[in-house]
Amino acid sequence: MSSAIQYFASAAIIIMCCLTSCNRNNSQSKSQVQRSTTEIATQKIEISTESLKQGLCDTLRFGAMHAGEIVTKKIALTNTDNQPMVLLRHVTSCGCTTIEYERKPINPNGTMMLSFEYDSRAQSGWQMKLMELYFADSDSPLKIYLEAEVE
Repeated sequence: MSSAIQYFASAAIIIMCCLTSCNRNNSQSKSQVQRSTTEIATQKIEISTESLKQGLCDTLRFGAMHAGEIVTKKIALTNTDNQPMVLLRHVTSCGCTTIEYERKPINPNGTMMLSFEYDSRAQSGWQMKLMELYFADSDSPLKIYLEAEVE
């Protein structure tokens, strides 16, 4: 019986060693998965009710990036109208893109900062994403294309 106990004790020690080494490898792989975040310079766009009616669009070029990298680009929207403009909502073509902005009107000659984020996880090659910004008193959205080359 003592040999059976020694056998089970040895097996338990071997299993614990394997589990411990697996946990160490998992924690290392988790730290390797941490993504870097890069911020790119601010781009400026002038908007008005008339320019939205004409189909205003612009492209944010994120450039070359590594898969798993998160890149943020900011846009300064300047209202060139003589009345406040209100950003009501936004629509994205992909869950890998997000936008943050202050929920308040843009006064005449005022500027609003928008922060666009592109998460390149599970992406590869040339990417083109679309974000549409809908303003009050305009049927046409401001279309912002996000372009990146994911390596």
